[in-house]
Amino acid sequence: MFDGHALLRSEKVRAGATAAFGLLLLLKGSMGIRIGRSRYYSRPWHSPFAFEDYAWTDWLFTFAGLSVFFWGFVRWRELSTRLTSLEVVQDHRFFLRAGAPRAIHGLLLQVAARNGEVTQRERELVHRILLHDLTDKVVPQDLVNWSTKPADRDPVVSAKMLAAILEPSERLQVLRWCEKVAEADGKLDDDESALLIDLERVLRSPTPGGAKRRLP
Repeated sequence: MFDGHALLRSEKVRAGATAAFGLLLLLKGSMGIRIGRSRYYSRPWHSPFAFEDYAWTDWLFTFAGLSVFFWGFVRWRELSTRLTSLEVVQDHRFFLRAGAPRAIHGLLLQVAARNGEVTQRERELVHRILLHDLTDKVVPQDLVNWSTKPADRDPVVSAKMLAAILEPSERLQVLRWCEKVAEADGKLDDDESALLIDLERVLRSPTPGGAKRRLP
């Protein structure tokens, strides 16, 4: 899988190396330091602000060093900010995904409650679905801890929240679970059918939350 964080980190390292190289050039020019041996350059060192002692090569290295250092440092700061922002977003997304099983549990109960009270059969079906298909994320104690009463929320709103954090294949799986729960009593009334159509629109949408994709 492509790791954008690793790419940005490597670019940040290169930007830091560029800034360090610019600092080296600046140091050479501002103090007249020789880099390596050269029989063509034998002038002594001087202080950084002894401008009267600067040779034309000192000025050249000073301006080149300043330019390279400034570009590298600005680029390094920009990448640092972007990485921090990405990590915050990633942490937030991870937190949301960590709560996805509970949100799915709530959505399935909302679907079950569409035609009235949630029956014991429907509740057991929801529990079986989560324990069987989300074995590595849900344990029986979770079902005890989570509220057994459906949240007073529109199921479509819950589906939109899940669509924003789940992958396309995961959204389709949630839709199949909703269909199972809606059909648990052996029939679909008009209200349940309309709800499934709305949920399908949201969960099958190519854009998170069921929003329409804008044409370019």
